[in-house]
Amino acid sequence: MSPQLFYCIDLVIAIAIPVLFIWLFATGKVSKFSWVMFWAGCAIGALWELPFFFIGPVFLADPLYLLKAPIPYPLFLLHIVHCFWDGGIFMVGLLLVRKLCRPPTFVRFKWQELLVLLVWGGLQELAVELMSAGSSGWAFVPHWWNPVMFKFNGADITLIPQLIWVAAPVIFYLAAIRVTKATR
Repeated sequence: MSPQLFYCIDLVIAIAIPVLFIWLFATGKVSKFSWVMFWAGCAIGALWELPFFFIGPVFLADPLYLLKAPIPYPLFLLHIVHCFWDGGIFMVGLLLVRKLCRPPTFVRFKWQELLVLLVWGGLQELAVELMSAGSSGWAFVPHWWNPVMFKFNGADITLIPQLIWVAAPVIFYLAAIRVTKATR
């Protein structure tokens, strides 16, 4: 897949995600809990997506990541729409918890629920990095604080993105428990 096509598909899907959730909520197909958790997931994603813009190639000579090909829209937009991706990814994790764990879910801390979110978070992050390496989209730059885990398609797959998806599901899970209590 060409980098231009990769970035265009990335943008279209990212914009479709909040549009879908707005429609689902407006038509009563998702609960208030799911509505709030989608936007919480987007906000949690912003905790790294927005700083990544400022530690990226626009501002630093030795950035956290490099674009392997120019993107067809402003780089800041990529980071904004990736917050929507993150919200959608968290919602898939929420669905997996509901499918794989005994109800009621998200009412109190349960290791099994958190484990589902952690495994999903790690697997999807790895898949995203491998797709980007395979499409020549972006690549994270190794640093002493972002070591290489392995190489794929000539690109370094580094630790920081994986660590983010160890911390983020914990934050999302704890928020889900609080939101469950607040929306009952």
